[in-house]
Parts: sequence; C-alpha cells; structure tokens
Amino acid sequence: MSSSRSSSAFLSYCSRVIRQQLPGVRAQQKMAPTPDHRPDLDNLDGLNPRVSAVLILFSLQDPHSILYTVRNEDLSHHGGQISFPGGRQDTNESPRETACREAAEEVGVQPHQYEIAGCLSPIFVPPSQFIVHPWIAFCSERPELSIRTAEVSEAFWVTMDDLLNQDKIKTGELTYRQKTLTYPYWDVHRVPLWGATAMITSEIVALYRDFLEEDSGI
Repeated sequence: MSSSRSSSAFLSYCSRVIRQQLPGVRAQQKMAPTPDHRPDLDNLDGLNPRVSAVLILFSLQDPHSILYTVRNEDLSHHGGQISFPGGRQDTNESPRETACREAAEEVGVQPHQYEIAGCLSPIFVPPSQFIVHPWIAFCSERPELSIRTAEVSEAFWVTMDDLLNQDKIKTGELTYRQKTLTYPYWDVHRVPLWGATAMITSEIVALYRDFLEEDSGI
C-alpha cells in the first residue's frame, strides 16, 4: 500500500466494490482444482445445500495480513485443512451473524474488535455440500487469540506480500471419488492452503491487487 493513503483505504475500497461488482468466479477459479465440476450457485437443484459462513479477518497493521486456522483433524468435514474461522448457520441466524459467532467461538475474536466491509462471493463446496458466505472484516491490529482446540488446532497470519508472490503458488495432486485432481495451493504453511479457502483467498488477492493498481494510477 502506498504510504500516501491511510490503512483504512483498503477497507473503503472493499466496501465500494462489494456494493458494485466483485471479481467473483473469475478470481475464484484461478485457485480451483482441475477438473472442477462445481455447479453454478443458481443451479443446485436436488443437492439440498447447507448454509455456512466464515469470517476473513484482515489486519491493517503493517504488514497487512489475513488470519487462517487449521481445523482439528478429528472434525468430520475438512479436518486438518486450512480454513477461516466459521461454520454452519444456526436456526434464525443470518450468515453475517454466523461468521461473527463462529469467530468468537473458534479464535476468541469479538465483533467490537473489527469492522465488517461486507460479504464476498459465496462459494459451493461439493464434498460437504455447503454454500459458504465469506465475510471480510478489518482490524487495526492483530487481536490476541483464544483458540478453541476442539475445533481449531492452530491459528496463524499470512501476509499479503506472501499471497501476492507467484513463487508461493505450487501444484499438488490428490484422488477424490476415484479421480485424480490437480490443485493449486499457496505454500505459506506446513499445511497447503488450497480448495475453497484458496478460492476465497484468490478473490481477496484480486481485490487487493486492483486496489494497489488504482492507488498507483496504473
């Protein structure tokens, strides 16, 4: 970020773009596994998807960074994988309320510690059949965390410099439903940052890159 602009400028930028038009699928697909047979969100007939939400906590403290967690390996869905604080929507709860509640439960971050800019593009996760609503929130400095170990084994920050670094993007392979998937991932932790979390991150990176270009007048 240019030193000529305050740290809150990216928050304002995200709020504006969320109201207008997000990068969406175009950005998400850059970190999608191949082949990716993910159905369109407007055509999920017969799948009976469940709603979940995550909180993307973006620290405006230098260097700018994002909070991630490693899910407890004993969890039934995506155990041992990198994620954002989040989970399933409760009855009579909005996705935004879900994201805030889960962040408080999993890492001890309270709503008064951050400002929410809005919701990024939802994404459907085929293995768990969840539609994930990613809410991006900003804090002026990294808050002290209190990890709920039954759900989260670790919480850590990744700088935007690392996420913008193309050398950090690698490729892996796995077998899913007897088929080989090739997937891109960020090599920023002992656990690969891949899958839906990487696809959500890819939209954040696109927003951040566009913001920097707008700031520099490119």
